[in-house]
Amino acid sequence: MRTTALTALIDADSRLLWRDPLLGWVMLLPVGLALLFRLLIPKVSELLLAAGGFDLRSLYPLIMGGYLMTAPGIVGMVIGFLFLDERDARTLTALRVTPLSMRRYLAYRVALPLLVGTGSTLVGYPLTGITPVRFTALLAIALVAGLSAPSLALVLAAAAPNKVAGFAVVKVLNLVNLLPVAAFFVPLPLQLMAGVLPAYWPMRALWSAAAGEPYVVYLMVGAIVGIVALVLAASIFERRLLRRG
Repeated sequence: MRTTALTALIDADSRLLWRDPLLGWVMLLPVGLALLFRLLIPKVSELLLAAGGFDLRSLYPLIMGGYLMTAPGIVGMVIGFLFLDERDARTLTALRVTPLSMRRYLAYRVALPLLVGTGSTLVGYPLTGITPVRFTALLAIALVAGLSAPSLALVLAAAAPNKVAGFAVVKVLNLVNLLPVAAFFVPLPLQLMAGVLPAYWPMRALWSAAAGEPYVVYLMVGAIVGIVALVLAASIFERRLLRRG
């Protein structure tokens, strides 16, 4: 992709975020949530232990598995709404007469949420101070989890006719993204049935890494499943939006 085209896309995104600052503030939510976890969860754990003898620390990996998918979900939502803005402004139609191909545009739109979602997780996760894992493990897990960000953005843009409906679509997509947390309570190998959902694999890798168990196989499967889901989402996006008159 030419540098000038990339600069133009970044500038356009900046202007869209400036017009709708709520979307920009939403991007800070993963860090805010991480700080909230750092302050509240240990205190809640102490209270539960003192009041009823329940040790919440046994569920810390479960809580952080949910947090792992938070940043990709939020970033995917923001990029999805940028897609909707561009569609309403007929930017996608205008791009057809520019030197920038739709495939290159789509590559930018996939790379941006993947990188931002992964980066947000790498910043936010250590801030929680809960269920620490080695940075190399966190980087690999965050990358696989980050694949859900562009997938969510593309499906949101394809499925929502407008921004109002987009919020309803986001709720459904984020629910699907977080659904695999329920697999935490199911023993292996039965737990692997949740693997039909892409978000399960980075969560499973995190649970294993936190317990000091092998996790690389889960990451490899997760990367394959996540890429397949991303390709399908891109195909849906192209079919429903880019190929319309």
